[in-house]
Amino acid sequence: MPPIQPFSSSTVSALLFALSMTFPTWADGPLHVVTEEFPPYNHLVDGEAHGLSTEVVQAVLDHAGVDADIDFYPWARAYQIAQAEPNTLIYSIALIPEREPLFEWIGVIAPYRTSFYKLKSNTDLTIQSLEDARPYRIGVSQEDVIKTYLENRGFERFEITNDDDLIVRMLYFGRMELIAHDEAAMPIRVKAAGFDMALIERAYRIDDLTGSLYMAMHPDSDPDLIRALRDSLAAIKANGTYEAILSRYFPE
Repeated sequence: MPPIQPFSSSTVSALLFALSMTFPTWADGPLHVVTEEFPPYNHLVDGEAHGLSTEVVQAVLDHAGVDADIDFYPWARAYQIAQAEPNTLIYSIALIPEREPLFEWIGVIAPYRTSFYKLKSNTDLTIQSLEDARPYRIGVSQEDVIKTYLENRGFERFEITNDDDLIVRMLYFGRMELIAHDEAAMPIRVKAAGFDMALIERAYRIDDLTGSLYMAMHPDSDPDLIRALRDSLAAIKANGTYEAILSRYFPE
């Protein structure tokens, strides 16, 4: 057997360079991804992350060559982590002026519409403007964009919880008059709470909260990582991957 030849310094350097290209490293550590249970955008099925937004985020990570676990938390906790820890990505987050300076915004990942909902049997409740909703008790999630938006416009009568299913139950049992929630997620949320969507109806769409959901990062995250994710999001939109994902959830 011939003697084993030692690697030259140039060969070692080339191997290390190849490994660094295969497994990118970032200042402040690896990427951490956080979100909440928010079907159809992000939800767990048998312990695996699924949903429209999840598919987009995973396509971005794959294109960028970034490996990261996706951890699910109540929204208030996910939001807190994303504000406290560099190299943390949070997704299915709405962009409003109050939030803009708090994150590096990677880009739009899904369409989003927000409305007030009420019981159909509550025929005395009619809303034709945002101001019309002010006297009523409104169910919202802690740290949710809807709560922030309404608070900043002087709304005070909230029923606040970290459990969206509980908000639905509270509406059905008369603990509040209105729920403010995403339109695509509302039927799924009502079914998960064990109730019939036919018993409630959309009362008023909040136009300022009708737009897009984003992926965003802690502002002190590695700039190269931020750039890589932005570039990859643009790339999957250019190559048709993004539209293919959307078409599975919004076929019209």
